[in-house]
Amino acid sequence: MRRSSTKRMIHPVVGAIELHCDILLVPELDQRVVLYTAAPGTSAHEALQLLRVVGTQDLTTNAPGGTA
Repeated sequence: MRRSSTKRMIHPVVGAIELHCDILLVPELDQRVVLYTAAPGTSAHEALQLLRVVGTQDLTTNAPGGTA
């Protein structure tokens, strides 16, 4: 069984993101897979691309005499 909807999420770095949500159900195993996607060229797609990069960044500073 498959269910679809649209979900709006607020991320602290990129702000609001509206994503297509598909939930794939396997009732016999009481499991589900949740997929969040954005259409190419949309602001949501650009936000996800930015998060892919931001998530790998170390944004701490190591200034002499300072704290990280």
